[in-house]
Amino acid sequence: SSSSSSSSKKNSSNANANDDLDSILESYRNRTKELNTAVLEPLEDESPFPTPPRGNFTWTLCPSNGMFYMFGGEYYDGVENLVFDELLRWDPDAKQQSDKDDDDDDDGNSNNKSNSSTNTGQWTRILTPPPHPPPRCAHTTVHHADALYVFGGECATADQYHHYRDLWKFDIKTNTWEEIRPRGGGTPPHARSGHRSVVWRHYMILFGGFHEALRSETRWFNDVHIFDFQSCMWTELKYGKLARLPPPRSACNVAVGSSPTEALYVTGGYSKVKNAKMATATNPGSKSEGIMHIDCWMLPLKSLLGNSSGSSGKGGGGLNGTSPPSWERITRKGEYPSARAGTSCVPHKNKLLVFGGVMDNEGDHHRVQSVFYDDLFALDMERRRWFAMRLKKNASGGGKRRRRKKVDGNNEAESKNNTQDDNSDDGGDDEEEDLEEDEDIATKNEEAISSGWGLDQLRHDMFAFIDGDGNVVYEKIEEENENVEDENGGKGPSTEDGESEMAIKPTDTTQPTDTASDGSEASEGQSDQAKQSNPTSQASSSSTPATPAASVSKPNEKIVASSVMKVDAKGLPTAVARQTPLPRINCATVIRNNTLYIYGGVLEVGDREVTLDDCWSIDLNKRDKWTCIWPGQMHRQVWKGVDSDNDSYISSDQGGDNDDSDDDMMPFEPIMEGGDPDQDEEGSMDEEARKKAKKAAKKAKEKEKRRGIRHEIAELKEKLGVDNEQRTPLMGESMADFYARTTEYWNVEAATKRINLEEEGQSSGTADAQTQNMTVKERKREGFQLAKERYEELKPIMDRLNELESAQMESEEKKAMKKEKKKPKKDRMR
Repeated sequence: SSSSSSSSKKNSSNANANDDLDSILESYRNRTKELNTAVLEPLEDESPFPTPPRGNFTWTLCPSNGMFYMFGGEYYDGVENLVFDELLRWDPDAKQQSDKDDDDDDDGNSNNKSNSSTNTGQWTRILTPPPHPPPRCAHTTVHHADALYVFGGECATADQYHHYRDLWKFDIKTNTWEEIRPRGGGTPPHARSGHRSVVWRHYMILFGGFHEALRSETRWFNDVHIFDFQSCMWTELKYGKLARLPPPRSACNVAVGSSPTEALYVTGGYSKVKNAKMATATNPGSKSEGIMHIDCWMLPLKSLLGNSSGSSGKGGGGLNGTSPPSWERITRKGEYPSARAGTSCVPHKNKLLVFGGVMDNEGDHHRVQSVFYDDLFALDMERRRWFAMRLKKNASGGGKRRRRKKVDGNNEAESKNNTQDDNSDDGGDDEEEDLEEDEDIATKNEEAISSGWGLDQLRHDMFAFIDGDGNVVYEKIEEENENVEDENGGKGPSTEDGESEMAIKPTDTTQPTDTASDGSEASEGQSDQAKQSNPTSQASSSSTPATPAASVSKPNEKIVASSVMKVDAKGLPTAVARQTPLPRINCATVIRNNTLYIYGGVLEVGDREVTLDDCWSIDLNKRDKWTCIWPGQMHRQVWKGVDSDNDSYISSDQGGDNDDSDDDMMPFEPIMEGGDPDQDEEGSMDEEARKKAKKAAKKAKEKEKRRGIRHEIAELKEKLGVDNEQRTPLMGESMADFYARTTEYWNVEAATKRINLEEEGQSSGTADAQTQNMTVKERKREGFQLAKERYEELKPIMDRLNELESAQMESEEKKAMKKEKKKPKKDRMR
């Protein structure tokens, strides 16, 4: 009884947690309505980074103050999709008071710290008076003249799905928003999401994106719109009738190159097109398949200006009435990335840096197998050549050394410890020499080797999570796949010592030990593909954040440690320190002083969506290691999208027995300031329990019904002999069509039957003669009779099988529609 009572409290606790989150967001919006001037609130939560995590936000650097501005985004917990309108600012150089207090704490048990020597900076929430843009995600933000410009995006929640086409300006000096409305002529771009925007001179250039509506097909764009910051006018580029254009797409990589000529570069992206081969008789042309674009295009920009200083926007296809622009497709050269979508990009010194991404392989019944990547590439826009930017080996590690300028009076160790001016010429030359040596490696024009993280590895490394009821849920790993062999014959991703990164617990225990192997830093420059994409990680108790408390009963042979997480003494998932970022899609990427920062992103483990909130940096001059600024709280996230009939998960079905730990079960407790479950009425808890029982009984009944249908279908197919297509009519096949398809088979059967009817003892030679004496007409007549008998024999079974498969298909479609309704649209994620 204590267990059920605790479970009821946890259900109520999580309900209150959702109410609290919604109320806090609503309170934030109400506060901004009452403001007359902007208010800056430093984040003083337990977490130094914003909570809850979010994806599809924008993260923009303001060069004048060196700070990063974060706006919008969304968070999906499997049931509800929250869309934000918060504006936050991050100062990476500031030091939090909590960091100062922890400087002397060397006991290895600090909470939510990535590294005691790493500064997490200071986040500040900016509350602005109205007006301000509504909540959105998948929008774009650019910086120009101490202002941020936000265009488009979408708001996708259970209540609404809306694309925007508005343009907002945030003045960094006054901390105020202003909606920019076009002056004079020019029409803003169509409402869209997943587009890309860049700044060139005093213009904002917008390319691509998509628009989805309930009553029309999803539309992808390949148009180019230019916004003049000075005149506040929009201009759409027009092309000649025979112009060659990039195919429509969203979520592509876009940058402006300065050499050899000023030009807009577009590469990669995602879209969907109808596939006639996938169409069915009942739904001709209704099937669509996703496309991972791997092409690269260049659009010269300088020619668009012409010689005119006016801005009429009339006449030709370019700015100021110039002649129509012309796209040029660029051949892929160098060591280029494999086909993927959802990459993140940032321009740097006439190069386009691209990180991460995913490759979706669609199989039978539209089941998608995804591979996520964690590698970094650079497109040199001057040389028009790709480079794989792997980590450099240390000098003591042997192998190819990087050419670098000598510094008088300093040895190599001192040079590493000294702070370099990232904007100095030395740093730039050093990076150029690195790329020259990379070019020596990539003399062949070929796709880079990227092993990626597939579903099996993701399930092994991210093996557990907490559901909406406070239970620890495990990824179901089939026995034959439990010991995954790698190239070295080890289990799972191997370390440099050949040991497995994943620890398997052979027996049931409520006090699992920390069996994560301590790994040394792996170099991505090695030829071992597994080491490039799955670097070793070491377990560190100092990086273990506070997690919800619950007692867990785990089945035998369950993973309790991997390169990503481990199970702590309370049986709950907790973080493991890593040397490199996890693979991901759509993370935020910014470069400041030759240092690349990546933040957040999304990772999918089957149907489970993990919103990452870790932050990493890498010195592009040295490129010797990744630095973890903030490890994130991925292991603390609560995923509520666990269906009772989902065979991908194994739940402990146990919550915590300690009432004092109920508050710990709340997702993202730093922002949950209320909702104590002990204050709930008994009647409310009983009602909640009844609702849950009724829902569970309904799901169990539906699951049993589906199981019965599958069992009966299997039995009927066995009776039909489906292994022999010549003896079995196809679904919906008439008698005439069945015989026409299998005529030769039944003619042979007729002849064989004639032989078997000969008198016993008759010689085989005579039997052959009798058979040969059968006319073709006789064979066809007897063959048709045999086919007819078989068809009539199987018709009742076929009718029943047809009925069952229709019911099964209808059930699967309802389930798919239910999942699609709850889950955010993946088109914008890609």
